[in-house]
Amino acid sequence: MNNNFNPLCSDSRYVPSFPNLEMSLEAKELWNYFSTTLEWGESIHSRATFDFLINAKEFAKGDVILDAGAGHQRYKPFFNTSVYLSQEHPAGIIFKEMQGILYDLISPLDEKIPLKDNSISTIINTSVIEHIKNPQKFFLEAHRVLKKGGRIYIHVPFTYLEHEVPFDFQRPTRYGLENWMKSSGFSKISILPSSTNFYGSSSFILQSMQKDLLERGFASRFNDIAPVLKYFIDLINSSTDDFINTASDIPIGWLAIAEKDGELIKPDQSIFKEAILKEISS
Repeated sequence: MNNNFNPLCSDSRYVPSFPNLEMSLEAKELWNYFSTTLEWGESIHSRATFDFLINAKEFAKGDVILDAGAGHQRYKPFFNTSVYLSQEHPAGIIFKEMQGILYDLISPLDEKIPLKDNSISTIINTSVIEHIKNPQKFFLEAHRVLKKGGRIYIHVPFTYLEHEVPFDFQRPTRYGLENWMKSSGFSKISILPSSTNFYGSSSFILQSMQKDLLERGFASRFNDIAPVLKYFIDLINSSTDDFINTASDIPIGWLAIAEKDGELIKPDQSIFKEAILKEISS
């Protein structure tokens, strides 16, 4: 397999509109699912994240992908050409009342990924790193279970409010992410802003204004200002909705890919999921 590292960006990253004429029917259906059913909408952040998921889908095709911190398994439809495995933290299952969801693996991500060394090609981890107490241990485990040439795909917030409290532990900079990955053995790394600076910095202006003004009993003042402010925020975002400068330093989040050294060899896909899981489980 030609496994040259292919990061998602250069100096500035053009973010296309979706759907478009170059998309397959499957990609258009996934975009409709992502933007409408999952309610991501059509912002530059949403489109960059969708492009990132499509890259993961294409890379994982014909091999095993682990959704580490799968939650409600919202991104499972992207991986119908892969053997999809899900892992969730037992505390997360209880906290988010997901006892009715079936997971292939139940274990804390920063303690153990219960798979053999060098056993899978791809890991995806979406909006989970901020909820992991010891990310370095998770990246070490990810590097261990990935095959040579395998990749981990990370989506993590940067300028974002506290959520799933009290299980919200950090907002890494790109350099923090890079350090975790390098310290775990990854040498091929690509980290992109998932939005423009303005999108990231403006995302919570209205929310923060509302909270502070209502706290002081100024609801009418907020109601007077909010529509005008929202108009200008939407205007600027629509005018800067075409590309993301990779030097952006206050995005809403990061999209990162790290690849393990070596050449990836994919398995015989005549093997059923149950047999694969039995073979690679530790």
